Amino acid sequence: VTEDGTTLEATSDVVRDGEVGTDYTTEKKNFDGYSFSRMGEFSADATGQVEEGTKHVVYVYTKNPEEKKGSVDVKYITKDGEVLEDVTKVKDNVPVGEDYGTEEK
Repeated sequence: VTEDGTTLEATSDVVRDGEVGTDYTTEKKNFDGYSFSRMGEFSADATGQVEEGTKHVVYVYTKNPEEKKGSVDVKYITKDGEVLEDVTKVKDNVPVGEDYGTEEK
């Protein structure tokens, strides 16, 4: 599940009606756009032994921040607005903070 409780994958049985004392193992999974952050507050251990009743293993994921991107164009004009050279892409859809350069012509 996500931090806000959204289900990323439906609950599934690791062991059903297993013999008390037998081992079980679960693994965290990868989900696009999310990173594992912690085990749920009342989660059973990721690996352990079957006990009476039902154990729930809960992995909690955080949504990855979206990377901000931007573009830079250059255009050369006179102070009267006459276009000397039309728009040219300098950078297109690059991460915010990436260096760029233009030159006087």
